[in-house]
Amino acid sequence: MRITTIRACGLAALLGLAGAVPAIAQTAAPTPPAAPSSAEMRELIDATKATAKATRDSLDYVRVTPDILHQILVKLDKIEAKLDKVENAVKDGNRRR
Repeated sequence: MRITTIRACGLAALLGLAGAVPAIAQTAAPTPPAAPSSAEMRELIDATKATAKATRDSLDYVRVTPDILHQILVKLDKIEAKLDKVENAVKDGNRRR
């Protein structure tokens, strides 16, 4: 009895899938999108121009920032060298006493 129940369920599942296939095949094809209006095209062009400007500004910032950082590091190295000289002079002064 158990085997016949399993066969009946399997047969019902097969028939259910077979019934679903024609339903899937009968769905309507999607309609192609409508052509954008001239106002929408202008908006897209303006948005593209704004994106290009922001990208240029970003690139300019990226180019300038490393130069500024390099200059700061060079100045810090000079200050550190001067501090080393002062510390050495103080140490030499303490040794003489």
